[in-house]
Amino acid sequence: MAEGEGGGTKIMRGLVIALLIVAAIVLLAVFWRQVLDAIEGGWTYLWDHVPGQGAQQTAVIVYLILAALLGIVFSKAGHFTAYGVAMGLGPLLWFLFWEGFPLLGLDPTWKESLGVQHLAPGQVILWAIVGAAVITLIFVPLELWEKYRRRKHRLGGDSE
Repeated sequence: MAEGEGGGTKIMRGLVIALLIVAAIVLLAVFWRQVLDAIEGGWTYLWDHVPGQGAQQTAVIVYLILAALLGIVFSKAGHFTAYGVAMGLGPLLWFLFWEGFPLLGLDPTWKESLGVQHLAPGQVILWAIVGAAVITLIFVPLELWEKYRRRKHRLGGDSE
C-alpha cells in the first residue's frame, strides 16, 4: 500500500500556496494601473484582429464555441491528460482548417467551398491562442471543482 503525504508536507504546501496568493495580491495592488493597461491593450489588439469577412468571423466564433465545448467535454474525463488532448486537438484542427497539410497533399479546399477567404497566418495563430485560452479557462476550473467534490466526498462531506 502506498503511503500518503506526511503532515509536514501538507503544511508546507499550504504555506507556499498562501505565500503565492499574498505575493499575487501585493503585485496586483502595486501594479494595478499597468495590469489594467495591459488588459485594455490586449483586448484592443484582439478586437483589431477580428477578421473582416463575415464567413471568417463565423469560423472564428464556431472555433471558440468548439474550444469551449472541448474544455467542458474533456474536463469530464477527469484528468489533466485529457487537458493535453483538448489543447492539442483545438489549435491543431484550427490550423488544419486554415492551412491544410501540404506535405501530404491536403489542401484546405473546404474553405473555398464554404465561401471563406484565407485568413492570414498571424490571425490563425492569434485565434489558436485565444481558443487555447478558452479551453484552459473552462477546463481548469471544472477540473479543480471535480477534484474538490471528490475530496469532499472522500472525507465524508455532504454529497451533491
